[in-house]
Amino acid sequence: MDRDGNRDTRRDKDQTRPRPSSQHYGSSFSPSTSSDSNIASESASAAGYRPTMDSVQLPIASVEVLRCMRCARSVEATSTDDIGAMGMVRIAHNLYYCERCAKMVGYI
Repeated sequence: MDRDGNRDTRRDKDQTRPRPSSQHYGSSFSPSTSSDSNIASESASAAGYRPTMDSVQLPIASVEVLRCMRCARSVEATSTDDIGAMGMVRIAHNLYYCERCAKMVGYI
């Protein structure tokens, strides 16, 4: 009741309203435990080998297929080969004419 002797209905309404749950539904978060954090360190140390840049072997040359965009003639070449010696003419990045087609279209 308030000072005038009337019943305060606002307080009653607030008391009957359900309180929000403290659980968050739809959340997939689960707190990690100390055993979860140890799994990564144990698996890394179990291998006993940590690769360095010196141990990584990079390929010396890669094989590329050069294909004429006009007649579809193809030549296999390594990345260190001279494509002019292979009979191909580069017109743009990854675009080639064979010498025959390059002459026909007036490129060379």
